[in-house]
Amino acid sequence: MGSWKRWLYLISGLAAVLVAAAAAAQAVRQGSWAPVVSVAWLPAVIIAVWPGTGRCLSRHRPPAGASRP
Repeated sequence: MGSWKRWLYLISGLAAVLVAAAAAAQAVRQGSWAPVVSVAWLPAVIIAVWPGTGRCLSRHRPPAGASRP
């Protein structure tokens, strides 16, 4: 992995932590769960775009209807 990619992941991770902390602080100030609910999609996006999580698995069986040699 290149140095610039490492920095990109570090910066995006820190931004996500900052957004989550700000939402938690605002939730405490407001006494409401609304700020937390508004950023609840963030962990799902991080997991979806994290490197190595979207790889396809190889098929162990031939497709249906395929003839065997």
